[in-house]
Amino acid sequence: MAVLPEITVYSSKASQWANVAHLTLAEKGYQPQEYKVEEVDLVGGENFNPDFLKVQPNGTIPALTSSDLAKPLIESADILAYLDKTRPGSKSLFPTDAAQRQRMDALIDLVHQPQMSTNLILLAARDKEEMDKKKAGIWKQFVDNRQEKLERYGAAHPENPFYAPKTKENGQLYELYKADVGPAHDQFFRDNDEGYKGLARGLQKLDSLLVLPYSAGESVTAADFHIVPWMAHALWGAGGTFIEDFQPLENLIKKSDPDFKFGEKTKTWWKNISATPAFQQVFPQLH
Repeated sequence: MAVLPEITVYSSKASQWANVAHLTLAEKGYQPQEYKVEEVDLVGGENFNPDFLKVQPNGTIPALTSSDLAKPLIESADILAYLDKTRPGSKSLFPTDAAQRQRMDALIDLVHQPQMSTNLILLAARDKEEMDKKKAGIWKQFVDNRQEKLERYGAAHPENPFYAPKTKENGQLYELYKADVGPAHDQFFRDNDEGYKGLARGLQKLDSLLVLPYSAGESVTAADFHIVPWMAHALWGAGGTFIEDFQPLENLIKKSDPDFKFGEKTKTWWKNISATPAFQQVFPQLH
């Protein structure tokens, strides 16, 4: 019997991209005893802990270490490919058909574009009403925790080049969350309004690229396991609670793009992929 590698997945229940790994583990039939999950407190900012940065120097989730790898994998696409390859007896998530593979790659690239960042839905605001709502909810604590950890760990480890630019980047959002809403927020509001228009265009492109019944054709591919975590996170962030609850997110986007509607292909794809065992194992709360 082949000796299984010792695999550790660094994950967080608050991370959308961690579910790329979890969907792949479920789809490929990995058993719980075949890997270990290290939960990282993303909400508490522990993804900036210097010990975690030794594994994942970008401070993002997920990451994967394995006894048969020379160094950690720190990109979700690489983690998916590794988990797929490590299960050669099961159907690969990477199609051999060139056209299907090209479509799959285009879909994966699309949902990782900056215009598709779910931070727009979770953390951004377009006016005082939205900003006040964000500040009164969980997101202010999230932003505050990140800044506190970045400043603390940065002061303790000034030699690490990660901390200074990241502290500055998060600090801009931190200051907006801390201040009373006023003229300093105007550009933030305008940028986010444009951001929602860009998100609408991205979702329209997604719909045009889909080839049903799944995202790239007749079988589930790596593209599905990148789009699913994005969509689940976006729907949740907008207030959706059920598997087909597109309306809250559609309404959010309509505020900036009144003509936006989710495409029928997107809705059909979501219905199809949500019926798969891997989806139902990883996202039971959406049923």
